[in-house]
Amino acid sequence: MKVLKKYLYLILTGCAILAIIIVIMLKNGIDNNSITPYVPMNEETVEFLNYDKNCFWTNHYLKYEDTEYSSLVGIDVSEFQDTIDWKKVKDDGVDFAFLRIGRRGATTGLLYDDTEFENNYKGAKENNIPIGVYFFSQAINDSEIDEEVDFVLNALKGKEINLPIVFDLEEVYVSEGTPRANDMSKEEKTARALRFCTKIEENGYKAMIYTGLYWAENSYDMEALSDFPVWFAHYGVDYPGLEVPFEIWQYSNTGKVDGIDGDVDLNIMFIRKSDQSE
Repeated sequence: MKVLKKYLYLILTGCAILAIIIVIMLKNGIDNNSITPYVPMNEETVEFLNYDKNCFWTNHYLKYEDTEYSSLVGIDVSEFQDTIDWKKVKDDGVDFAFLRIGRRGATTGLLYDDTEFENNYKGAKENNIPIGVYFFSQAINDSEIDEEVDFVLNALKGKEINLPIVFDLEEVYVSEGTPRANDMSKEEKTARALRFCTKIEENGYKAMIYTGLYWAENSYDMEALSDFPVWFAHYGVDYPGLEVPFEIWQYSNTGKVDGIDGDVDLNIMFIRKSDQSE
């Protein structure tokens, strides 16, 4: 009986200690407002990390720094930025760029080249700025997704990119006509994104999904898309509010970069310090 009591005491003591440890860990997580993006760039070493909102800082651009991780500065551009002086962009501290490669018309359903893509690709390449591309989709069925994938692959023939091909499906507001993709269900939107990204990766590229907070919570099944990295847009906040992992945070749509007239989207990519030195 004494032996039984001794073991019971040890078990209860162990449980109490474990409970205390769990409470402390949860409290630290809440106090630090930790969030969990992916480590980008190296597919073989992708992992989750927790980081503290207090490690964000601003010096012209938003940055992140702790003992293990730092960040890269990025922009995304299209024909709306007109002609860009990419040398000035590079000299102003931009580390990477996503270029719009094309789009589908929200009301016409037609495919369009981005009129500045070729110039932007050439300028970024000449200035050794790593490049990714994104396609603005308004596809409403599988055949249109296949058409968009083919469009992107054809436009990239003979070109090299360092970063993913991004699927960008958004709700559209127009003064005339009816946006064709706005009324799709959550299941349909998720299926469009899944098909695009799967086909892109079947062709040897890395695929990524662009989303905002409302879209992630209401228009996509993020669990169903969890095999693909996320580029997350959330403006006017001190730190991002997405509760699923992401690689890139688009934190402003009113950024200023030398070499670009007017506003430009600004992004921060989280990266291990060891990856930067490789």
